[in-house]
Amino acid sequence: MTPPYGGVFVARKRVMTADDLRRATWRMAHEIVERNHGLDGVVLVALQTGGVPIAEALAAALLEIEGVDVPVGSLDVAFYRDDIGLRPVLPEAVTDIAFAIDGAVVVLVDDVLFTGRTIRAALNARRLRPGPRRAAGGDGRPGPSRAAHPARLRGQEPAHPARRGRRRGRRRRGPRRDGEVKHLLAIDELGADGIAEIHRLADAFVEVNRRPIPKVPTLRGRTVVSLFFEDSTRTRLSFETAAKRLSADTMTFSVGTSSVKKGESVRDTIETIEAMGIDAIVVRHGSAGVPWQIARWSSAAVINAGDGWHQHPTQALLDTYTALGHLGSLDGRRVAIVGDIKHSRVARSNIAAFTLLGAEVVLVAPRTLLPPDLTDWPVRVVSDLDSVLGDVDVLYLLRMQRERMTESLVPSLREYARRFGLDRERAARLGDGAIVMHPGPMNRGVEIAGDITELPNVVVTEQVANGVAVRMAVLFWLLGADPVPTHEEEPADA
Repeated sequence: MTPPYGGVFVARKRVMTADDLRRATWRMAHEIVERNHGLDGVVLVALQTGGVPIAEALAAALLEIEGVDVPVGSLDVAFYRDDIGLRPVLPEAVTDIAFAIDGAVVVLVDDVLFTGRTIRAALNARRLRPGPRRAAGGDGRPGPSRAAHPARLRGQEPAHPARRGRRRGRRRRGPRRDGEVKHLLAIDELGADGIAEIHRLADAFVEVNRRPIPKVPTLRGRTVVSLFFEDSTRTRLSFETAAKRLSADTMTFSVGTSSVKKGESVRDTIETIEAMGIDAIVVRHGSAGVPWQIARWSSAAVINAGDGWHQHPTQALLDTYTALGHLGSLDGRRVAIVGDIKHSRVARSNIAAFTLLGAEVVLVAPRTLLPPDLTDWPVRVVSDLDSVLGDVDVLYLLRMQRERMTESLVPSLREYARRFGLDRERAARLGDGAIVMHPGPMNRGVEIAGDITELPNVVVTEQVANGVAVRMAVLFWLLGADPVPTHEEEPADA
């Protein structure tokens, strides 16, 4: 049998023959009809991945029995499981519910025997909400919770042990099960396979972000610190939103109101914050190399949110993710990066990321806005924007970073806009399917005219939206497979 929706089947033990399964399916189908007095409003929602073929078999049996074609959907509960840190996640196993469930009789279908773990995860997914609470023990209603009869628990999930006399231990921090703490410091460290892995995870989180309540308990109990020594709007808010949607706790550091103003060093700041108990540090600093130094000082995972002119790996991840969504593949595609290359960490990370994924990168800038040495850069350089407009698949515009300039590098902003800015006439000369990107913030009227930002091929706001999903993927990639919390037992109270 082919695994559904990118899922994986793992053969363990044969417990039923094909005839046994067919008879069981028919019995379940008849029970669904009897319990609901027909099939009015009944829908089947299968839990990925093993529940999908069972739900399809049930739907076929119901069609034959009652002549009713019952809708079938699938639900991926990977990010809602309470054992997420102990099992692999299959981001290709998607949620596909193409019908309304409000007011419907939802039959959850799974292939797991004697456990309620995946069903609990499905109810927590927010797509499927339990009905209104009713008093326990009434006619046809279940008994009070935790009232299971011990004799009926044979072969089933054991009851939770008594918590009296137990004390919650401190969560293990630091090394993961493979013995090393993961960091994301530069895009080159990921390679093409690592970029693809982050993108696959982002696909799952894009679906999460489309839900009415875009939140999953994946990183519940983890703490993520935003440590920004430079001003930021998009990156800082994007990371904080990503952490909160994964149910992580967040701490925000603002240099303007911190002890750095009193002379505290970066190392002392890191040691102070880490003493509070943290799992990840998202750091931005004006000096290149600071995230690497923090990774040596700290046992938490470190994410580089921008260091000087050097690197900005999550921006490159979200940019390549957005471009792939429009172009399908970057192999052989042409990407033009236009503007202030010299002072841009975004340009350096994007050159590496697009090149790793097979794209050809061309830099378009005046000589004064290029790095002094491009010998080892896998790029082509031109100084005429008009010469490449019709040939590129991605036109990536950079802002003039005047806060990093110590000298006058262009005659004037008006002259720069005339030679390297994108106006409506230049936008019309772009090829079919070409997209326009910008990392933000935009200087309207300089690198891009204000009247073209609403064109359908300008994907700036889509980059921002994808940034949340990609950063959710990064946080999960770094923290999601850590060991689960441990508990220390103490003698019970006398």
